[in-house]
Amino acid sequence: MRIIHYNAGGPEFQGREFQYDAHHAHMIDELRKRGHEVLHINPAALLGRYDSPKAYGAATIEAVRDFQADGGCDLFFATAVDHSFDPDTAREISRMGVPTVNLNMDDMSHPFRVQKVTPAFDLVWTTDPTNMGLIRKYGAKKLIHMPYAANPNVFYPDISSTPERAIMFIGACYGARSRAIARLAQAGVLTRVYGKSPMDIYGSEAKSLPAVRALFNYRDGWHRAINSLSFPSGRACIRSALIRTVQNTVMDLPEKHPEKGDIEYRPGPSFDDWSKVMGGIDLSLGSLELASTFVLKKPHYFIRFREFEAAMCGAAHLVSASEELMEYFDPDKEMIYYSGFDEMVDKAKFWLNPAQDTARMAIRKAAHTRALGEHTWAHRFQKVFDTLGIPATV
Repeated sequence: MRIIHYNAGGPEFQGREFQYDAHHAHMIDELRKRGHEVLHINPAALLGRYDSPKAYGAATIEAVRDFQADGGCDLFFATAVDHSFDPDTAREISRMGVPTVNLNMDDMSHPFRVQKVTPAFDLVWTTDPTNMGLIRKYGAKKLIHMPYAANPNVFYPDISSTPERAIMFIGACYGARSRAIARLAQAGVLTRVYGKSPMDIYGSEAKSLPAVRALFNYRDGWHRAINSLSFPSGRACIRSALIRTVQNTVMDLPEKHPEKGDIEYRPGPSFDDWSKVMGGIDLSLGSLELASTFVLKKPHYFIRFREFEAAMCGAAHLVSASEELMEYFDPDKEMIYYSGFDEMVDKAKFWLNPAQDTARMAIRKAAHTRALGEHTWAHRFQKVFDTLGIPATV
C-alpha cells in the first residue's frame, strides 16, 4: 500500500529532517518494514517557510496529486489541528478517491483544537475515550478509539547486563512526574531520570506556578483556558492548576527539592538507545496524570506512548492505576499499578527487593508478549483499514 503521512509541525527546511521523530520511530518505520510505502508530507518543508493553513493546503493537494499520478495512494493519514490545517484540504483529497484519517492526540486536554478539521475527514481516530461525545458533536463521520502502540523494530527487550537495582523515568520531569520522582528519591529509592530535570524546565519562581505557566508559556494560553471551560476534563485541568498554584505558594512540596535523595539526571536516550536503557534498570516509572489533576481526589489519566514503549521493551513498568490501561496489561502480571504516591513508593521498594527478582522478570516477559501480540502499529492500522473498508493487511 501507499500511505501518505501528513504533519505540518516540523521545520525540515531548517536542517532537521523530522521534528516529530516519534511518528517515524513508531508508526512510519513499522509500516515501511512491513512492506508499505509511506510518503511523508510536511507542507512547511515543501514551501520552505511557515505559512497559513490555506498555503499548506495548496502545497499538500499538489503533492497528493503528484503521488496519485505516480502510482496512486491508498490512505491519507494526518495528525492535523485547526491552526495549521485547512479542512478543505482533506475534503479535496477525499474527492480524489483517497480515504482520509486524522489521529487526534490530545482529545482529553485540548479537543477544541480539532473542532474545524474533524468533519472534513472520513475517519477520526482518537487516543482517548473521554471526550468522544464532543468529537461526535464536532461532526465526525466515523470515529474510533484506539490507544497508542509501539514499534517492535525500535522497542525490544535488551538486557545485555545485570540491570541496576533502581527505578527510572524517561522524559521531561515536570508536574506529577516531578512529584513522583521526588517522592521516590527522598524515600530512599535509587532513582534515575533520563530527560530534562526540573532545574532545566522551571525558570523563575513565578514560572513554576502552574496557573501562571498555563496562561503565559503559550501564545494561546488564554484561548486554551477559555475553551477548557466547555468540557469536564478541561475544567478539571483549570481547577487543579489553581489548587496546585496555591500549594506551591504555601507548602514545602517534595518537588521543590529535585536534587534531594539518591537521584541522578541523565540525557534522554535516542530511539537507538531506548531498549538498552529500558533493559538496564529493574523498574520503569510511568505517570499518566493529566496536567495538574494529580492534586485532585480523582486524577484524570491519559495513556501515553511510554506505556507501550516500556512494555514492548520488556520493562517492569510501575504506572498510575488507569482502568483503561488495565484492559491492555493485566495488573501484577504484565504491568504494576499504583494508586497514589504512597503506594507508588511502597510498590517500588517491594518490586526492587531481590526476593522479587523472579516475579519481576516474569512481568517483563509477559509485558513484551502482550505488547507484541496486541499493541503494535500494525494492529492499530488494521483497524483503520477495516473501519474504512480498505481491503488491506498490515
